[in-house]
Amino acid sequence: MTETDAAADPVDIPVTFLPYLEKYRLYKLFKDMMQDLIVNMPRDPLKHMKNFLRNREGSDAIKLMLLVSPELNFDVSSVVKGMIKDFGFFVITRRTILDHYEKHDDFKPGCVDTALMSEVTKAITFRDEVIQNGWLMYDHPCTLREARCLQQDGVIPTVALAIMPTPPVAPPTINNRTKSRNFFQQEFQALIYAYKASLKEVHIDPSDSTDTISSKCFNALRASAAGAQGPNQGFHATGAPGAYRVALIGPRGAGRKTQAALLAKHFGLVCLNFRKLFAEASTRDDDIGKRLRQYGPSVEMKAQIVRRRLLEKDCIEYGYVITGFPTSGAEFELFDNMETPPNRIIFMNADLETCKNRILARGVDWCTGKPTVRGAPRSLPHPRDSKEVVEAELDFYFSDGVAEMRAAAGLSAWEIDSNQTIDQVQTKLQAAIMAAPSCDIKFNQAGVGLENARIDKPLSRPHQLTRFSQMS
Repeated sequence: MTETDAAADPVDIPVTFLPYLEKYRLYKLFKDMMQDLIVNMPRDPLKHMKNFLRNREGSDAIKLMLLVSPELNFDVSSVVKGMIKDFGFFVITRRTILDHYEKHDDFKPGCVDTALMSEVTKAITFRDEVIQNGWLMYDHPCTLREARCLQQDGVIPTVALAIMPTPPVAPPTINNRTKSRNFFQQEFQALIYAYKASLKEVHIDPSDSTDTISSKCFNALRASAAGAQGPNQGFHATGAPGAYRVALIGPRGAGRKTQAALLAKHFGLVCLNFRKLFAEASTRDDDIGKRLRQYGPSVEMKAQIVRRRLLEKDCIEYGYVITGFPTSGAEFELFDNMETPPNRIIFMNADLETCKNRILARGVDWCTGKPTVRGAPRSLPHPRDSKEVVEAELDFYFSDGVAEMRAAAGLSAWEIDSNQTIDQVQTKLQAAIMAAPSCDIKFNQAGVGLENARIDKPLSRPHQLTRFSQMS
């Protein structure tokens, strides 16, 4: 088979294999092994793959680095003591490194050699007992140069927690220039950039106690260990599954599509809207398209449209955020039993009058087709935004749909108040997505799928099975 033939007939992963691949994170394992082969180009690829898998067996120990913002003032050692108790790390501080550094044969008094300090740090982290138990490093590195030396010597953390104040929600400023920062703030930002591949931000409020800070760090680390980060999901994340799969549920006028677009841009997700998927499926010359044109939509047909899109490569690899589906308990059941179900269910709550006023206040520019404010020049109401249609859709959602879906989602769903501003709602959505779910993953009794079980109590509904599986 030629190279052209292989490219013309790509190999797809059968959907029946996805639960197994998710459970053991084999998808990422194969990607990492292929990347390692391409980078090194060994003469004996089989032997190289064996060594790769053998070395990966001992890579489960967590290598944690704490980057603390100079704007914060709390006892870092107390937080570290709590994490040592939970995880059993070997702690490496700058004082520890300097003690070994001063005993080195090449040590010169009055001179700080970053390369030599990196070499000393590497010797400490490569001890057998440290490799087996993992390490926690804080107070080091302090500068970007020290971080680059550590990276060149192979001292790379699996997780870097950037502990910083919660960023304020503020309107766009007229002056786009970055405010002035002192030396320590500049180096902190440089360290965030240096470790952005494995970075998780932990936002701290002034009122947070030491126990609260320890809990936030613990949740970030635990969620990160549950699954490797997907592309663009390591930065600005407080721990996450391998790929976010988000379902935004809410009435029309709650701002689902606006928030979904912002989430897709922030986390690098595939943004899906069911209305667009349905319109595309209706025009396709395949079995689903013919049945839609002949018989119209049904619950099962809608689920097939969504399932077909979610099994495409971009949704599997990068994750997705979907709006407009499900809209009822029956649709939620089918959605939850797909091969790649959502691992984040978020209800965007807004009262009926607010949603109605938002919809009736918007229009469409008859010249460009872009949304605009009703009453503006060239503005016309959209046919779907007539008062009768809006009232019928909102009445169905608030009377039947939301109750059925809440009962189906159970304790695993998040509730967000969408009556606030776009920035405030977006901040809460990002926090809900990045929060660690309190559930474990295991195979079901049949051994063919995954199910989750809450740590504190068992799930009361058998259909809440595969939502929090970790795609790698």
